[in-house]
Amino acid sequence: MDINLLKLNRDYSEGKVVPFIGAGLSVPFKVPTWKELIEDIAAKYAVGEFEFVRQAVNVLLKRNDYWGAIDQIKNFINLDDQDIQSLIIEIIEEKKIDIDDDSLHNYVDIGLMDFKLYLTTNYENLLYKYMGCEIYPMLLREIDFNTQNLFDKKRVFHLHGHLSNAGSIVISRDSYQELYSDEKYNNLLKAVTSTRKLLFMGFSFDDQFIQKLIKDHKEYFKGQHYIILDNPPDSKVKKLKDEFGLTTIKYDSKNSSHTEEIRKVLNIVAEGDSKYDTNVNTGKEGNSKKSASQLVIVGAKITDMDKNVESNLFYKKLQIENITPGLIDLSSIFYVAAESYIRELKNSGMSIKVIDALLGKVFIKYKERYSDTYEKYGDSQQFVEVVHETLKKIDFGRRSKLFSEHEVSDEDENRGLIHILADDEKRGIWWGEKRIDD
Repeated sequence: MDINLLKLNRDYSEGKVVPFIGAGLSVPFKVPTWKELIEDIAAKYAVGEFEFVRQAVNVLLKRNDYWGAIDQIKNFINLDDQDIQSLIIEIIEEKKIDIDDDSLHNYVDIGLMDFKLYLTTNYENLLYKYMGCEIYPMLLREIDFNTQNLFDKKRVFHLHGHLSNAGSIVISRDSYQELYSDEKYNNLLKAVTSTRKLLFMGFSFDDQFIQKLIKDHKEYFKGQHYIILDNPPDSKVKKLKDEFGLTTIKYDSKNSSHTEEIRKVLNIVAEGDSKYDTNVNTGKEGNSKKSASQLVIVGAKITDMDKNVESNLFYKKLQIENITPGLIDLSSIFYVAAESYIRELKNSGMSIKVIDALLGKVFIKYKERYSDTYEKYGDSQQFVEVVHETLKKIDFGRRSKLFSEHEVSDEDENRGLIHILADDEKRGIWWGEKRIDD
């Protein structure tokens, strides 16, 4: 594994990493980048006699001078910060789309990882939507509680504003300077950066905001922080290290996509498993190992069916109810199939959180059938049969996008997943009113 990726994996395992999300991760949702927002504003207002403003804006944007471009718009067109903030909301809401296929973006991948705190310079609500946070997103500068509690619950903090509050949006030089001249805000930022290592994702690091943020507050960014970038030249890697103190994690999207390659990096960060393609950050092939998504899940073999499971908890739960021996035997076969499937998934490098998400869906279906079948008819045999039939045809929804065609479970494995849950004494999976201690 690349040494920088290995360090990142270790920091993540120790709970030291905070994701810092930029506009690039929202591109699949058609959310405009800062550059595109400024282009759209200029295209709408810098017309006619103000065509020269549009041309000047385009030149400045090519130089990544976003503030200079905004200054041109403010100086020559009758628009102030409030006008521009309202226009940003209007443009984002008009262009942003919903995506049903979660394989097309990385927010689900991040949400399956074990993070408590998320920082973003984005204005839209995608992080909150996909992270399953317990608390509604906040502006970092609005924190009014002990910073020792920052990491006690899943939280998203917007550094530069949020669509729900137009006045909070930071895009001009004046609004940036106003924000970062606030001593309280700087202390809050320091509370995060001094105790955790940031992982920048979705940044090109050509944009002015982030460069200035780290340059102006370099004392807050002491230590090692990380950035994931698409095949950057060595000169940029060196500059990021020397000027910004950032360690670069490389990937190569030339024969793939940004989303897929970032997903591979995140999988390695989460699992640190050598079964992943350790050359993911170089794009090289040759003698690299097979990636997890290419491994075929074979499943249970005929010899596995001879396994004696009569001492297992799931088996005993079936025995105490009025369930026929034939159905108990069939359930045992399903259990063996599911156990083999999950074991091979883990060995292939699949995230434990993804597997838990699948089992969570199975548990919900069990509870639905308990409500509409067992509570209504009180027949344990019927209850087991209905649960099996439901799981045989179960749709895992967006979670299914996280599996390659070689990893998808079959109907027997699906039906056995409920017995995997029943084998866990912490789970309340029962087939009637009887309990083993009765």
